[in-house]
Amino acid sequence: MPDRHPKVVIYTTGGTIQCSKDAISGKVTPAMTGSQMLERLTALREHFDIEVHEIFNMPGSDLTLQDGLALAKSLRETELRDDIDGIVVLQGTDTMDEIPYFINVTVGCAKPIVFTGSMKSSRDLYSDALGNVYGAATVASDPHSVGRGVLVYFNETIFSADDVNKYHSSRIDAFRSPLGPLGSIVEDRVRYYRSNVQGPVYPAEDVDIPVPIMKCYAGVSRDIFDYLVSSGSRAVVIEGYGTGNIPYYLSDPVRAAVENGVIVVVTTRCVDGESYACYNYVGGGAQLEEFGVILSGELNAIKSRILLIAMLSVGKTEEEIRDAFR
Repeated sequence: MPDRHPKVVIYTTGGTIQCSKDAISGKVTPAMTGSQMLERLTALREHFDIEVHEIFNMPGSDLTLQDGLALAKSLRETELRDDIDGIVVLQGTDTMDEIPYFINVTVGCAKPIVFTGSMKSSRDLYSDALGNVYGAATVASDPHSVGRGVLVYFNETIFSADDVNKYHSSRIDAFRSPLGPLGSIVEDRVRYYRSNVQGPVYPAEDVDIPVPIMKCYAGVSRDIFDYLVSSGSRAVVIEGYGTGNIPYYLSDPVRAAVENGVIVVVTTRCVDGESYACYNYVGGGAQLEEFGVILSGELNAIKSRILLIAMLSVGKTEEEIRDAFR
């Protein structure tokens, strides 16, 4: 008797992978449901037992953490099923460095959860849809993927949701990590090159928590920060310079905000590297840390925001949040 095909649940949420490119105009528009798209990928059925859940149908740019919360609630139920080997989530790539990370910190991955999509639409000569879905299903059903947290798969490469970023706007190799990939698929075999494990999980039930991001740039106005604090933000993430520095004139308002109970996290706007207590001048990371600012380490601004929201939603204290960033 032949071995059974691995059973993989595929969630579809929309995105480029469900779009089509007009041959004349070159424009890309939503064109099919998740089921219709997967029916075109006939090679999947030859290797996997597929179950499809069409949870959304929207561009990645429309996805919010509220949508992520709805997805998380469904995934928590699905991942506990004994009859499946893994889960694949298809979504638009614009928020591929956000929604997978949100799932990573809010859902305990009893079964592998792998996100993917496509950078090219159907009818595009460079379409990567079949390869990415097939590869993601292969990774999700591989026993070596268990316990690694949420994974992201593109272009034959496996990434951790913790550190994956979209580096290019349109190429099929758009996704990278400053720490390098976790692994890859070579001749249909999953290979991991470095280890990672599922981190702490905060099962959020409410993400309606105001945590904005402020980006530093030459001459940025302190009025922006003052407005964010006065509008009732529970926490503010500042995407600072270098190792976590801000303009000198933001130092006093940041200190006042911290003293009034607002959690302030400073990250680096650099693609690679960390924010840490290095420069000891007004606005420097070392001084910021002295009066209670949290320096994010290697976590970037958008992921820092998500971690803050997840932890605040389950009632974690400022000190527990500080420890998590350490």
